[in-house]
Amino acid sequence: MTWVNDAFQGIFLGGAYALTAVGTLLRFTAWGRRVRATSDDLAVARLQGIRVRPLFASVTGIAIAAAALAGTLNAVTTGVYPTLGALTLIFAFEAVIIGGLGSLWGTLLGGMLLGVTQVLVSQVSVPYATLASQLLFLVVLAVRPHGLLGTPQAAG
Repeated sequence: MTWVNDAFQGIFLGGAYALTAVGTLLRFTAWGRRVRATSDDLAVARLQGIRVRPLFASVTGIAIAAAALAGTLNAVTTGVYPTLGALTLIFAFEAVIIGGLGSLWGTLLGGMLLGVTQVLVSQVSVPYATLASQLLFLVVLAVRPHGLLGTPQAAG
C-alpha cells in the first residue's frame, strides 16, 4: 500500500512543478506578457504588434503538453477506460470554477477541495461522494461567483 502513497505524492509534486513552471513562464517572460495581453484584449494586442496566430499555436502546444502530463499522471492510479473522459471533464471544469478563472493556484485549490470532499463523504456513503462535490460547486457559485482565488474582472 505504500507504493500508492508514493504514487500520489509523485503525482502531486509533478503537478505542482508543472504549475509552477507555467505560472513562472506566464508571469516573468516576454512571451507570458504577450499571452496575458492577448487574453485581456485581442484587438488591442494586435494593435500593439503582437502576432496572435503564432502565440495561439504556442499556447495550444503548452495546453496539449499539460493535458498529456495530466492524463499520464491520472492513468498511473486510475487506469484508462473508454468512458473516463466525461466525469473527469466535469470535475476539471468544477475545479477551475471553484478556484477562480485565471488563477492557476486557484485551480489546484479547487481540485484539492473537490478531492477531499469526495474522500470524506465516501467514508460515510460512497454513492453521495459525487453529489457532495456537486453541492460544493453550487455553494461556491452562490457565495463567490468568481471563485475562491479569482477576481471579478476575470469572471466577467
